[in-house]
Amino acid sequence: MNTLTQWVIDKIRNEYRDDISLLLSVKGHSTDGDGHGEVFDYFIPETERGCSLARTFIIDGVGHDLYPRSWERMENSVTLDEMTMVLSNAEILYARSEKDREKFLDMQKRLCENLADPIFVYRKALERISSALELYRTLAFEERFYRARSEACCIHLYLSQAVAYLNHTFTDSPIFSERQAYVSTEQNSSYHCPQLTAVPDSFFEQAHRILTTKSVCGISEIVHTLIRITRDFVLERKPETRPGSEGSSQGSDYRALADWYQELSLTFRRIRFFCDQNMPEEAFKDACYLQNELIIIAGDFQIGEMNLVDSFSYDSLDGLKLRSQKLEETIRRILSSHGARINEYASLEEFLAANPAGKSEAAQNNQEDESREIPQSDGNFS
Repeated sequence: MNTLTQWVIDKIRNEYRDDISLLLSVKGHSTDGDGHGEVFDYFIPETERGCSLARTFIIDGVGHDLYPRSWERMENSVTLDEMTMVLSNAEILYARSEKDREKFLDMQKRLCENLADPIFVYRKALERISSALELYRTLAFEERFYRARSEACCIHLYLSQAVAYLNHTFTDSPIFSERQAYVSTEQNSSYHCPQLTAVPDSFFEQAHRILTTKSVCGISEIVHTLIRITRDFVLERKPETRPGSEGSSQGSDYRALADWYQELSLTFRRIRFFCDQNMPEEAFKDACYLQNELIIIAGDFQIGEMNLVDSFSYDSLDGLKLRSQKLEETIRRILSSHGARINEYASLEEFLAANPAGKSEAAQNNQEDESREIPQSDGNFS
């Protein structure tokens, strides 16, 4: 065993036996034989005192960072919410107990299961696209070249991760070229992702342009293209949902669509009213709100495009009214074909008859008290 590794293990055994659960290394995280990741990388503290083992130092020009990573942070790696390599590529150097060892190995197993789950990785890919779009809002107004470059690199990390997840793998590095992706070494594998068997068209070509362009405008244009092609790549690979899973279009889930329609039916009604009254501003506002809702339910229930706002014309609202009516009829027809009943009534009287308010709790208790049999007195109160 490496002398430096042995030093850490001895220190744990002598000073932190009850405070440190695991000491770990991470393969593929070193460069030019610096030993980083192979000697040790991080430890999992069991107590707050265990965190005091953390230290940074330099030996013969090689920096070392012995840092704590809590069990909670490790769970974030299981769910792809934090760096994945520290879990996937980790090897246990020291374990306080077999229970701690098994707990860590179970985390690695669950990470593999998550990466193999098409619904899970699709959801995570969408999250990375959202993160890229959020940062792009900052880049769009950036005027300093060094900041634009840095932001573009962060955005492309999110996009590289989205693509990797749909390949049932991961990357903790932005991938800028085929050479970088596929020509790797065992030492610095953290910079590569050879499992990228499917990528968006021109993905590598566009990403490589980030390294060569010389202007903020050029950076912004490249990133816009990368986001667009990656977003399309992800959306085209939406998996079929499992029965009973979120977003599933099976069986009882159409009850949720019926609930959605009952809530949004008033918006359909308002759009018709605004169209009849020639109120284009109000009609457009409600139509855009309803359009966003239609996009969501069209995706969740796989019922095809539901295009409402293309029919809007400021000069004539007849097209919008007709389109909204047809879309509403489509939704009602889908609900009927799947046996999802719409809770609707012809009048208030009909609703009240079908949904009696019942008696208050106090009145119910009084009635119960009065109904109890009162024993007859024999006149003897002694």
